[in-house]
Amino acid sequence: MIIYSLENGMYLGISYFQHVKNVKWLKNNISKYFKNRSPVLIRRSLIVDPFQIVVAVNNACLTYDNCNMVTKTLATEILFNLSSTKNISQSLNDCSAANEDDEFIIAIVSELNDVAEMKIFSEKCLDGQEINSSNITKNVNTNFVQSYYNINEEEIKNCNLLDSIISRIACKYII
Repeated sequence: MIIYSLENGMYLGISYFQHVKNVKWLKNNISKYFKNRSPVLIRRSLIVDPFQIVVAVNNACLTYDNCNMVTKTLATEILFNLSSTKNISQSLNDCSAANEDDEFIIAIVSELNDVAEMKIFSEKCLDGQEINSSNITKNVNTNFVQSYYNINEEEIKNCNLLDSIISRIACKYII
């Protein structure tokens, strides 16, 4: 797990899981175990680097703290911020782990600097294997990500893929 300190004093834990057998159950039951700060199940294929999750979570926490969210929960606000669209349903569909996925990334916002909720989640809820989080940056389908975020070849010549994605996430409310 990678832990980041967020701008609002909270902490973000990011873990990468593979060979998960109970994604559908997790999606249907996770809020029962974690009330208002439930883990976010993120589609692995859209993530180039954990930093794009950090930017999306910071944006979501900012709108949450200011009571200015577009969606109903912090978890859905994070997925909305990761998305390339302003359509909420499409954002949740695109960025959330699908029922048939066997790998995904978990993001949990916590008040605790060790993000103890991640241990509870992985031990009590998840039927899968945690992978070293440094592997998130490996085996990225850059063509798929470029297509999803509408990043053309000219833009890639002038800046890297992660910078282009971060710009889109950071400016989502402006554009």
